[in-house]
Amino acid sequence: MAPPEEGSDVLVLPDPPRGPLHAARARASFCWKELALFLEGEDVLRFKNAVFSALESDPLFAHPRGSDLSVEKYQELNFLRCKRIFEYDFLPMEDVLGSPWRIRVLVECLGMYDWSLATKFFLHLLTFGSTIYSSGSERHFKYIPKIFSLEIFGCFALTELSHGSNTKAIRTTAHYDPTTEEFILHSPDFEAAKFWVGNMGKTATHTVLFAQLYTPGGQCHGLHPFVVQIRDPKTLLPMPGVMVGNIGKKLGQNGLDNGFALFHKVRIPRQDLLNRTGDVTPEGAYVSSFKDVRQRFGASLGSLSAGRVSIVGMAVTNLKLAMSIALRFSATRRQFGPTGEEEVPVLEYQMQQWRLLPYLAATYALDHFSKSLFLDMEKLQHGLLGNDQSATQAELGREIHALASAGKSLASWTAQRGIQECREACGGHGYLAVNRLGELRNDNDPNCTYEGDNNVLLQQTSNYLLSLLERRGPGGPRVESPLKTVDFLESYPDILGRRFTGPSPEDCWDSSGVPLPLLGPGLPGVHGGAEVPRAHAPAPRAASAAGRALADERPLHPVVPEPAHSPALPRWLLFW
Repeated sequence: MAPPEEGSDVLVLPDPPRGPLHAARARASFCWKELALFLEGEDVLRFKNAVFSALESDPLFAHPRGSDLSVEKYQELNFLRCKRIFEYDFLPMEDVLGSPWRIRVLVECLGMYDWSLATKFFLHLLTFGSTIYSSGSERHFKYIPKIFSLEIFGCFALTELSHGSNTKAIRTTAHYDPTTEEFILHSPDFEAAKFWVGNMGKTATHTVLFAQLYTPGGQCHGLHPFVVQIRDPKTLLPMPGVMVGNIGKKLGQNGLDNGFALFHKVRIPRQDLLNRTGDVTPEGAYVSSFKDVRQRFGASLGSLSAGRVSIVGMAVTNLKLAMSIALRFSATRRQFGPTGEEEVPVLEYQMQQWRLLPYLAATYALDHFSKSLFLDMEKLQHGLLGNDQSATQAELGREIHALASAGKSLASWTAQRGIQECREACGGHGYLAVNRLGELRNDNDPNCTYEGDNNVLLQQTSNYLLSLLERRGPGGPRVESPLKTVDFLESYPDILGRRFTGPSPEDCWDSSGVPLPLLGPGLPGVHGGAEVPRAHAPAPRAASAAGRALADERPLHPVVPEPAHSPALPRWLLFW
């Protein structure tokens, strides 16, 4: 089944139908289509149009009306939809490497429809499939065509019932038996059960399983990934020695079958060890091209950074949806106004702008960060596939790990709070299930937890930064990184020593002269962290209500300057 042609005569950006938003859209001071082309690019817009057109015209993707589906029926329907996505062939095998941007865009499109579907697709093709490709070798490439044809269906099993963030304490074991050239997989007790594994509940036939690798003599070489069959692809019955099942209903994403698995002395061939970072000879000797154990461990968990980078994009997508819903509602919902005249849209009120516009700005900033980080991750993956073991590649891996850890926390928490603000900003109508705000809130919530608890991840980023500061000292190396995101630490004593002073209330509210040392030298408007020359700065604004309050020594409360009906209101926000 082929999707609609991306290059057909179908308009990439058709005009929206006339309706309640038409009057607000007509006041836009710029062309919204040019903005969309600038932000996305024509190739992305055409691809999105092809995906959405296919889903809109396919009855399988019609949302059920009248009553909610049971969890069992929802998961069954979700698998059929995932199968249909592969039949459309939106992402051919050659495009996964040749056009990686399609991966990000397709997951975003599917997420806008239903995160249960997007996550199911993502876990099978990208988490399971890409881990085999990037962590294995040629002997494992036989699985790749089977992944695309759905001959097998995969999942990623790292988390256990008693261990999540502390990956080094994972308790599933893999003892090598040289007499049969097999690994023996074993779960010592129920607390060592693989848990929360997406796709494992009902549909996965294979998994990438992380276990502690032991060679003869009892030496442990740490956590390693293995390809393990857990069900018969024809009957979906568990393989001998495997206990596998569904963990039950969740707060959200119930179309995704999260599951658990226990292994009782399950034997797998030696070749099923994903051996890019370490291997075992037929005789039982452990070999690795990585001399540093920590570097090897980090490389073996590289797929976690990729997952966190993807979660940044997922959280941004949730925020895009919530902001579109709340802002469009606010532009059409009218409350109060001059006596005898038409009521005013609530978006024109300063309070509504104060509540929503900061999250709109955050959406654009995080969207750009997400796309940039995805490209950086792609660069890292190319180095791993090319067996680049240079110091620069290792440092790039550490930097992206720190960025992905902090970015995932920032994006998921911002989306969580932004969605809640949107729900409240829509008043009582925001509580109706039909507007999706409650669904978005629930579906976004696990972004704060899986692939690493946000609080723990922020500590990992903090530890990375502190380790760089620790190396810096009298006569020590410069603080710098491949992506230059930590170079500001080189001047951190000067940054901490800076103080802002404003000679007048007007200067306090004029941000044009505030020094921006974090941006570093050589950037537009910044000269070595010094104050921007006033001749090149925007003209100061007239004293606002807040400025006058300062001058009169009255209590200051947050106020959005300018009149409520100011022509400067960014009405382009209506054209997401």
